[in-house]
Amino acid sequence: MKKNRKIIVLLLLMTISFSFSGCSIRNIDNEELKNEIEEDMKEETVEQNDINIIDSDGDGLLDDEEKEYGTDINMLDTDSDGLTDFIEIRNWKTDPLAFDTDGDGYSDGQEVEGGYNPFGDGQLDTDNDGIGNADEKKYGTNPEKRDTDGDGLYDKEEIDLGRDPLVIEVK
Repeated sequence: MKKNRKIIVLLLLMTISFSFSGCSIRNIDNEELKNEIEEDMKEETVEQNDINIIDSDGDGLLDDEEKEYGTDINMLDTDSDGLTDFIEIRNWKTDPLAFDTDGDGYSDGQEVEGGYNPFGDGQLDTDNDGIGNADEKKYGTNPEKRDTDGDGLYDKEEIDLGRDPLVIEVK
């Protein structure tokens, strides 16, 4: 903003100086003005860097946040476990610096993809029907619906009764 004002003032003064030949309002030293403008630009750059809104790797975490967590500002997935740094920090609360947060031999990404909890305390059960998401895949049931076939019994109840959770049984 200051830079633009100085340029406008310079142009205005030059115009006035040319318009009234022989009449000098101020002797303008171009080198001095150039140095002032450059100094103002440096100040503006410092002000912009105080508020870092840069996400160098495009993972959703700002560079300042990545520095805070110790993750790499140039890598989407610092620990190469299959989950971006953003997903680990914001969604799963897993360690973005550990390939395998729970130390069970499977990467956090493998566990999430397979329907397991990356903290090692069992399978995820998104629909709370008593069957973990990985087992829902085996049965062919919907991990987001407690009662896949809509017959009024949770999928786990049907399996425990020896019934098919995908078929409504008619009596």
